[in-house]
Amino acid sequence: MYAAVIRTGNTEAVADHAIWAVWNPHSTQRVKLIAFTMMQAEAMSAGTAARFRRTTARGTPGSSVSADQSNHSIFGVAPASGLVLDAGPFSVQPTFDGTSDLAPGIVFTTSQGGGIRYYEFPGGIEIGPGSGLACVQVAATALAGFQVGVWWLEDW
Repeated sequence: MYAAVIRTGNTEAVADHAIWAVWNPHSTQRVKLIAFTMMQAEAMSAGTAARFRRTTARGTPGSSVSADQSNHSIFGVAPASGLVLDAGPFSVQPTFDGTSDLAPGIVFTTSQGGGIRYYEFPGGIEIGPGSGLACVQVAATALAGFQVGVWWLEDW
């Protein structure tokens, strides 16, 4: 199992902007996203929400973490996929594969430190070669930063 953590920047006040995303750059290796955490750095407006969308192009993130051996649960081996965890704000948004949302939808609390402490995707979400998954804000409301963590499997 692998894990990575990143801090996002503030997003723009535009609907459907990516907050964070994972990208699988490998040409044949698939990965399975099994869980995430997403903690608010500041208070949010009431009703602030996010959703998940598949992506077909990475976009240009504000920052990223390229996974290596140190992201492995037993410091065993670097991930074959080369998975990248990206954080907004994105200067070029990832390309979304349609408009279908994947579960879960998220509605944030209004208090600083709120968010998703740990959410496990039932059965995981498979991310194929050359594709990704983005967490996207719903409304045209700028969001403050988040501390984001993801866990994934390779060769399951």
